[in-house]
Amino acid sequence: MKASYIGCLLSLTLSTWVWAQEGRQPSVTIWVLRELPLLIFAGAVFKHQLRGIAWMCFVCLGYFLLAVVEAMTPMAIWMNYVELALIVLLFCSATIFIRWYARSRLPAATATAAE
Repeated sequence: MKASYIGCLLSLTLSTWVWAQEGRQPSVTIWVLRELPLLIFAGAVFKHQLRGIAWMCFVCLGYFLLAVVEAMTPMAIWMNYVELALIVLLFCSATIFIRWYARSRLPAATATAAE
């Protein structure tokens, strides 16, 4: 999940600064607006906070909508498809991580409660 998170941040940065689509100029404002919603959840991702990761999944849905629109435009470049794939990977890995991490902590919690 951490790798896909970093990959999403990196792909958004590269698509803003290096591989900008035709008619778009690189801008610090646009870069901040694209990165900030995901950067808010950096602490949750690296500290394994399940509630924050769950909220990040909701934010990923917005990124998914934007990535699908950009990938299906006539002026789409290959980077749009990479962004779409990384966002799907981030969403899936985050939801699986939440499930597995919660299950791994469940037996420990029930064992201490039984004592």
